[in-house]
Amino acid sequence: MPRRYGQWASAVLFVLVAVLAAGWLWQQKSERVEVLAVTHAVPAGSVLTRNDLEVVEVAGLPDASRASESAKVIGSTAGVGLVAGQVLNPQMLTADPVPGPGERVVGVELDGTRTPAGLMAGDVIRVLAVPPTGDASSPAQLATPTVLAESVRVRSVDPTDGAVTRFALLVPQAEADRVAAFGAAGRVSLVQAPLGGDQ
Repeated sequence: MPRRYGQWASAVLFVLVAVLAAGWLWQQKSERVEVLAVTHAVPAGSVLTRNDLEVVEVAGLPDASRASESAKVIGSTAGVGLVAGQVLNPQMLTADPVPGPGERVVGVELDGTRTPAGLMAGDVIRVLAVPPTGDASSPAQLATPTVLAESVRVRSVDPTDGAVTRFALLVPQAEADRVAAFGAAGRVSLVQAPLGGDQ
């Protein structure tokens, strides 16, 4: 009798576990929604086409672009670099071309001593002219560094295998050539500004 009781209890326990697992799976399935993701890497500034997108089911991403919004997403511009499988949200996209009128994209390579840690695409920075590496310069030069450009937006950030990071900067047209020249000479430093500007 005790053996039969144990078998009966095991069977009941198995059924309960199966019911709970089925309920959990059903709940997870019911919370999943169809959203848009990219099928392959898309550089910042690229116009999205139908071939760039796929529909996936996810849960827990309320800001994700829904599959039903595909007509609005197709033809928009990637405001940041996208990676394969990345779920889209409206903050990643823009209706404006990059660069826009009066803007130029300038690339600079900087080590960690010349840029704040954690800079990301969309951050606003100030670009300063600084002495080249190894040049101590005078206190007067260091006290009043030349501002090459104000309110510059970071377009993309690409770390390399070494200590250098590549930045693509959206610079006003009038200042772009100067920033590019100082950057090529290794005489640029970045200062992060508040996203909404100083009050």
